[in-house]
Amino acid sequence: MEWSLEIVRMGVGGVAVVIGLAFVVSGVIGILRFPDVYTRLHAAGTESIGAAIMLLGLAAIAQSWEVAARLLLLAALVAFAGQVRSQVVANAAHAGGLAPLAGPYKAPRPGAHSDVRQRGAS
Repeated sequence: MEWSLEIVRMGVGGVAVVIGLAFVVSGVIGILRFPDVYTRLHAAGTESIGAAIMLLGLAAIAQSWEVAARLLLLAALVAFAGQVRSQVVANAAHAGGLAPLAGPYKAPRPGAHSDVRQRGAS
């Protein structure tokens, strides 16, 4: 009976780690693909939540209660620190005068010059 609970615990922990890894990968893709700081902050929030989910999964797999408790505290710290980090970056961007992009975003073509560069050179 005890070995079956161990298998369930390992399975739940493994699934949580894989789900957390999916969140982290989607956050990295979002940071690379999103056009401005404000939308990239959403992806950064996804990364911190994914890291917290991974830590929860590792806590489920942990062999001792002490390690599990430390991983749970670390998961809470990562989840809260990610939100604070996003708030600080957004406030700094706003205070620096960085405006969010408005309207539809068109990705620049490689090798093409944008109108901003042409107007700035004149």
